[in-house]
Amino acid sequence: MTGPSDDRHSFRDVGPVQSLRTPSFEFAEVTRHADLAEHDRRLDELARRAHTAPVVDRLLELSAVAPDTLQEMSLVIGDDGEDLLEDGRANAHAGEYGTALELLTEYLHGRPGHQEARYLRAFCMYRLDGQDRVEALRILRPLRDEPMEDGLREQVRELRRELRRLLTPLEVGTYARTARSDPQGALERAEAFLELAPEEGSLSCLVALGQARGGALDQALETATRGAAEADVDQEQVSTLARRLLLPYLRPAAASAVAAFRARNPSLARTELTRMEPRLRHSAVIEDFDAYLALCGTGWAGTSPPAPRLPDDRADDVYSLIAEADGQSAATLMQAGLADAAEQVLARVLPLVPGFRWLNFLYAACLLRLGRDPERAAACAEIAARDATIAQAGELVEAIRGWQEATVINPAVDEYVAAMKSVSTGVSPGGLAGLRTRLTVLQRGLPALHAAALSEPGRQVVRELEKAIGQRLGEIGDAMAVSELYDRYDAVMAPVQGGVTGTAAADRLARDLDDLAARIKDKRRAAGKGSGQDPFGKLAELVSTRRAELDRVRTGLLVSDLVKRFNEVVQQRPDPYTLRSRLSGFREEARALRRTHRKTLAARETELLDELIATISKVLG
Repeated sequence: MTGPSDDRHSFRDVGPVQSLRTPSFEFAEVTRHADLAEHDRRLDELARRAHTAPVVDRLLELSAVAPDTLQEMSLVIGDDGEDLLEDGRANAHAGEYGTALELLTEYLHGRPGHQEARYLRAFCMYRLDGQDRVEALRILRPLRDEPMEDGLREQVRELRRELRRLLTPLEVGTYARTARSDPQGALERAEAFLELAPEEGSLSCLVALGQARGGALDQALETATRGAAEADVDQEQVSTLARRLLLPYLRPAAASAVAAFRARNPSLARTELTRMEPRLRHSAVIEDFDAYLALCGTGWAGTSPPAPRLPDDRADDVYSLIAEADGQSAATLMQAGLADAAEQVLARVLPLVPGFRWLNFLYAACLLRLGRDPERAAACAEIAARDATIAQAGELVEAIRGWQEATVINPAVDEYVAAMKSVSTGVSPGGLAGLRTRLTVLQRGLPALHAAALSEPGRQVVRELEKAIGQRLGEIGDAMAVSELYDRYDAVMAPVQGGVTGTAAADRLARDLDDLAARIKDKRRAAGKGSGQDPFGKLAELVSTRRAELDRVRTGLLVSDLVKRFNEVVQQRPDPYTLRSRLSGFREEARALRRTHRKTLAARETELLDELIATISKVLG
């Protein structure tokens, strides 16, 4: 009977779990204010807003001017033109806008300054639609600033508001379509429209950014400053831009005050501010800086000063006054590939301006490039992401989150891969136990990996690792059970390596093999091997083969024993009665063997039984 297979400790080949890839991040050139990125972002925002704005079917109705005002106007204009004005007014109120427009145009040739006639003419153009609406807005523009009766002023204001609502999205759309192919032409058209609608703060922002992008910084500052003063839509946005455009003018003037602050002497810094030119000293940014210096008192105890009690954008302007030059220097170093040097610059200055969103962006990008301190990088990137003008901030946050995930998840994946490679060429029972210990340690760390997974790719890698570890531990358990059963098989087969010498030994071996087969069956059921590779299959087949061989051997032993006993009786020559009785018993025993063991009888054994039965039958007659 042959021995067992040597492949008793192997389990299925497995592919390694893939490590998590850190998202790439390329630091693009960044300038703080009025840059191309902000211009394009603002343009896209306005174009999107214009495209998605709900269409409102709204037409203004013409209101009557107070009678006493009309009487006053009639006295001023004289009787010779009053009929034209009255007819124009009557037709406009009747909805005959074309006729009214002709009458009012003729009337205004002689009285170009008449306010009601100008308003009525613009109203008729508005109701007639078409390109005349831009002309209507142009007619109303000077009326915006002229003194007039309250009722008429409110009508002028309402008509201008409606014309702006209708025309501004169209102008923004035109600018968006042409700004990249013909930036100068697009800007000139936007500037001309802004003259007609200075209340549109977002348009002031867009024009100022376009002017700054073209190098006209003084003009951009003037546009933004005017927009901040006149806007009644998005006023806060244009005010913020005006403050930022003013910063390049303020930094040289405030240099001595900034130097005193950086020397941790806020009191001296406030004194230095009083020496600034009054026009600059009373700007909003310098006033915020002065209030911040007062908050800092005579200094501060810790590494960093207290945070400004200002909104984020205004705090950033104060921070920019203090540390903009350092940021630009660090950005230049990063562009040159000198991230180490940039990190040193930023590490020195960032404690002075810990909430400065742009410097936090630069510092986070430096740490990511250098592969240092992912937690600190993540904190800085989150601060930077609060500034919508930093176009790459969201991408940086994503990259750092991926980096954080990778620093926690990939070592576990690497340990899993290394553990599996250690058994790729075979493993002993002791090696299986060691592998199970390594994978169990990894399994215990899975909750921490799930907590560290911040993105869907990270979560997917952890899920795959968890599944793989569970499968491998199950396979190791099976492999160790198989190994134990192989050892039991060896112990069962050891006494019969020289062959089975008798039926008693055969019966003992049969009982042991049947018990082992039952154990294998129980293990297979517990492992739930319904399909796929079965780690118990080879051993089960081996035991089944041995059991079949044993049945054949035992049958041969029974036949041999019967023939031996027959020969012994014949040689003893007992009395005829005893002989006949014994021979009859041998024949029945031979027939029973022939009948019950027909599947395990060898051909020679079958012949022996047949000869024995025939011989006995002949003797007995």
